[in-house]
Amino acid sequence: LAATYAPDVNLVGAYVGAPPADLRATAEGIDGSALVAALGWTINGLAQSNPELGPILDENLNATGKAALEDLSTACVADGIIGYPFRRSTSWTTTGESLDDIIEREPVVRGIIDAQKLGHVAPRVPVRLATGTQDDIVPHAQSRQLAVDWCGRGARVTYKAVVLPNLGDGLITNHVTPLLVDQTDAVNWVTDRVKGIATGSNCATMPIQP
Repeated sequence: LAATYAPDVNLVGAYVGAPPADLRATAEGIDGSALVAALGWTINGLAQSNPELGPILDENLNATGKAALEDLSTACVADGIIGYPFRRSTSWTTTGESLDDIIEREPVVRGIIDAQKLGHVAPRVPVRLATGTQDDIVPHAQSRQLAVDWCGRGARVTYKAVVLPNLGDGLITNHVTPLLVDQTDAVNWVTDRVKGIATGSNCATMPIQP
């Protein structure tokens, strides 16, 4: 989409780590985890861009949920982890439903979430996409699917599955550790793009990739 708002920027490549390509799948992974605060950041961002969400939030969020959104509107990652670890979105709603339940029954919300799904437009520059196979915060399967979707639309994708053992469900470790493991390769890949070194893709290997 860069050409629509920043045509003067000379893009040569992009690194995409653990992309939340499907917000609904990501919400399921985050709910109840150490990073549940990310649900609040997402809701606040979507509400800012989509005013029609306001009445739906007012109807479905209880006092605890509204206070959490207000607090998280000025919170950083550390604040979120310290203040809201392992909370469930069911404690934020008037009915005790999860946010995913509300998304399912509210067509307006579902439409907004669906519109945010990545993969419908292929990047015009080479992309390196990395995802940890045990990532349960930003679920591996939906990140991998993004690579498949982009490949299917003709993008030049270098896909890297970071295979590690399970380091603890819901603790962020399965999400952060692959980033650290992949960091050197990722930086080298971006550096090569800036230097003008050509790259291909490994889309042909996707059927056998984890």
